[in-house]
Amino acid sequence: MCAAVALVLVGSALWPTVAGVVLAALGIGLGIAALVRSRGTGGRRLLVVSSVAAIVLGTLGLLTGGARLALWPVAEAYQECVAGTLTLSGAAQCQQELEDGVWSYLSGSPGASADDAAGAASTSNASPSNASPGPGAAPVRG
Repeated sequence: MCAAVALVLVGSALWPTVAGVVLAALGIGLGIAALVRSRGTGGRRLLVVSSVAAIVLGTLGLLTGGARLALWPVAEAYQECVAGTLTLSGAAQCQQELEDGVWSYLSGSPGASADDAAGAASTSNASPSNASPGPGAAPVRG
């Protein structure tokens, strides 16, 4: 049960993601403990199957939540980008910024973040029709 709840929580905001990672670890631990305890008993297939499922779901939640926490600045920038766009081309631009942000974040570039990648993408793709109106203006996503 802990592992299933953890999978739901790891796709949320910061604190629910942290709680999801903790619950995933707890689900893995409880699954292993149930397998160890069921070792001496007779044929309890349901217990073994549910324990293995808890371990698998817990591992998936732990990996997903851990990756999300490790790349938190990039993931937050992507969520803000997607929330602010209304078109498919804007969503595609957000996806490209996410990929650029992840690669720059993982490469360990000093000061690399999703904002740096978004700024680089918007300046490299700027044309007279979509150029920024000024330094204080909000960016417009297509």
